[in-house]
Amino acid sequence: MDKSTKRSTGILACLAAAFLVLSQVLWFLPVLTFAETAGDVLVVRVQYYGEIGDKVREKARFTRDELESMGAATYYYSNITRVGTVMSMAAYGPEVMTIIENAGIDPGSIQNVTFRTTDGYTRNFTVGGHLTATKYYYPNLSSCYERNEEGNALTPLEGATEGREVVPAILALEFGESKEPGIFAEDLPMSTKKTYRFCMGQSDLTEGKMTNPNDGGGDISSMESCHSIYGIDITLAGSPIYGMSLDLDDPEIKVGSMKKISVSFDVEDAFEGAFTAEDLEWISSDPSIAEVNEKGEVTVHKNGTVTITAIAPDGTTASITVNGTGEEKEPDKDTKTETKPSKKSNTTKTQKDDNKKTNNDTVVKKEDKKEVKKEDKAEENAKARPVSLNIHEIVIGDMVVEETSGTEEFRNKMADDATPLDAARTYDPAAAAGTAAGAGALCGMGAIARIISYRRNF
Repeated sequence: MDKSTKRSTGILACLAAAFLVLSQVLWFLPVLTFAETAGDVLVVRVQYYGEIGDKVREKARFTRDELESMGAATYYYSNITRVGTVMSMAAYGPEVMTIIENAGIDPGSIQNVTFRTTDGYTRNFTVGGHLTATKYYYPNLSSCYERNEEGNALTPLEGATEGREVVPAILALEFGESKEPGIFAEDLPMSTKKTYRFCMGQSDLTEGKMTNPNDGGGDISSMESCHSIYGIDITLAGSPIYGMSLDLDDPEIKVGSMKKISVSFDVEDAFEGAFTAEDLEWISSDPSIAEVNEKGEVTVHKNGTVTITAIAPDGTTASITVNGTGEEKEPDKDTKTETKPSKKSNTTKTQKDDNKKTNNDTVVKKEDKKEVKKEDKAEENAKARPVSLNIHEIVIGDMVVEETSGTEEFRNKMADDATPLDAARTYDPAAAAGTAAGAGALCGMGAIARIISYRRNF
């Protein structure tokens, strides 16, 4: 291999490696991007229970400045961890319920609230059990507790519950934390790192009573916090559909024709365009007269009147009447459609002579076709028959120009054809590097498609 070839091979190998590395970076870029914007824009989405639960729509989005303007304040928290220690925390931000109200969501219709995070950790919370429940901050708990031998629970000691304060559930824009014993939350510096965190107070504790290590929703309150939040999904009771109506430009449909029923939905603003005719269940009162498919298309089979009903996923119904018209009547069986002549006429005889002549011409044409088919068949057989040539010598006049053998010539041709095959079996580093570069490019395109999908969803 000469120097230029080695240089080209090295360049291709480097490009292949670069493509592979770039594809991996692009693959994880959506997660990195959301981690960077987790402390910037907060997206609030709404959805509903039941069969319409897959319809998730954006309700509102808030910038960091807008969140801060919702009455952000500093609060202190003491959370018990799963290993029987106390985590003290200082946090600054607005109350979660204030954010929900600013998004135009009725708190009374909320079933649960889910925080979406960049690390994939999510947990459901309820309004009454978490967001508006009475929770406390125990300033002395971090220095007044005893951990059990198993290391999964603690017992508040004397003075642990003194000076407790009620604290709300907030979305922290800034926070600081420590698991060191004896550290007061008020002394913690807060980080300005761009990230959002959900913070909630501790349940009611009693001095001398050990916490329940299996109570992930009460005593072990650290499990109820989550960080790197970029969105909130709120599941609501009821339905976004307020009403529905069906319409046809003309309810009179001819037999054998098909028309599509148009559907109008009266829905919540966020769900405008979320439902189509294909989300409905369609029913015909008499499919023998007219039937309807999953797209709301009605096909009429015969005269008659039917009622077409559409049922929405939440149970809302609407109906419309369709009339089948224009069906042709079947002919009367007693009616005679032909009249036989009473006498044979000269015209009839002439027609018979013409028919006979035509039949004779047809016979002649058929015989001609048979002859043509025989000739074509003979030609096909001649083409299909293998022809072998074995030229021994070429003569011009009395002089032999060249002696040759058909078999020897065929062998030489086979040898010539085998040469590129031998070359193809030889390992070519440049070709291998090119293949690797192509694979890297495909990985990169797949990663870009993934980014587009993330952007579409969020």
